[in-house]
Amino acid sequence: MISRNKVLLFLCIISFALVILVNRHADFDFGGHFEGIYLLREETSGKYEITDHLFVGREKQIIYTLDLTNKYYKAARMLLPKHGENFNHLHCDWNPRYGNGMVSSYFADGTALVTYLGRYLDDGKEVHGLFVGGGLPETVESNANYNMNNSGMTYFDGKRWYHIWCSVNEGVGSAVSGINLTPSQWEFIGSGVEHKSPDKVTISSSHRTYIDHIPVRIDRRVHFTAGQTYFNLEIRLTNIGTAPLIYNYLYGDEPWVGYYGTSLGDVGWVKDRIVSHEELIDTSKHSFIGMVDIGNRVIGEQPVYTNLANFIEWFGPERPGIAYFTNDLNHMPEAAKKFPLESNGRFAGINWQRSLLPSESATIRLAIGMARFDPGSGIPVKPPTLWE
Repeated sequence: MISRNKVLLFLCIISFALVILVNRHADFDFGGHFEGIYLLREETSGKYEITDHLFVGREKQIIYTLDLTNKYYKAARMLLPKHGENFNHLHCDWNPRYGNGMVSSYFADGTALVTYLGRYLDDGKEVHGLFVGGGLPETVESNANYNMNNSGMTYFDGKRWYHIWCSVNEGVGSAVSGINLTPSQWEFIGSGVEHKSPDKVTISSSHRTYIDHIPVRIDRRVHFTAGQTYFNLEIRLTNIGTAPLIYNYLYGDEPWVGYYGTSLGDVGWVKDRIVSHEELIDTSKHSFIGMVDIGNRVIGEQPVYTNLANFIEWFGPERPGIAYFTNDLNHMPEAAKKFPLESNGRFAGINWQRSLLPSESATIRLAIGMARFDPGSGIPVKPPTLWE
């Protein structure tokens, strides 16, 4: 129940908002989230904003927050399965108008894996659609790395949260000019939940952008299955213009596996070995890459980390031309040089390049999730995956 003092403070905020709106120094942004009332101020322009949602990336803009839906969020967020729910099942919360939400996978052993989608800022702008990243308002309000573990894709071991994937570094661009367009630069067409049950969840989102002045439609679909520690992502690109195009597509992340905010302990891995240096991975021999938080012994990191791991796997004929590990997402590994993975932005990436004729489509199929570490072999083990 909201206290009288909070109601009075809320009325004061609304009065203040009306004053600054009249003077054109603030905006209202209510998108049907109804998560609370948040008074924000942009750092550069000084402009105020009153909004009903709070995404990762706006931590430093917060002036005041009022949670109006505490009961709802206690039900929607994943903390612990309710009594008697010791079985594999899913929970989905999705806002189709704004294209953001979350899918929680509860497991029979009391653990869980939560994936936040489209709840973050990309270059200062909100992302709409099926892009991994973000968290709940209470996580953003805290602005602390410990709480930010509950963001992106996050694992709950029955006691606390651990970070598995961060906000994705994804983009499509021209193979001719090199210009890259990240998700906030795409036009959001719409989204919706295609199927929702305790066993299966399927969500789609559609987008449009221009590459070398040629219009391209991008249709995305995610599919979650109860009991699985991964989800399937389908990315379909269609040339809806009248001229051929050549594009690059990047999917990658500096995931901060284990603990948000730090790459300490993170190294790469493939099916048969650990990758301790920057390296290009042969995609004709490997079908997935991942990162694991075990410590990079090459630079003296001791094995005192979480042993948690992630992976990204590709399926079908649209095999990426490049997969790699690097210290900097803007720097490709050099075959002749062996730099150890040692930065705070240790990055795993995959890249496709291909051409599309008018009306032609290409479909990228991925599995993205968490893997278990095998102390016997010293290498994580990817879960069995299917394309659904």
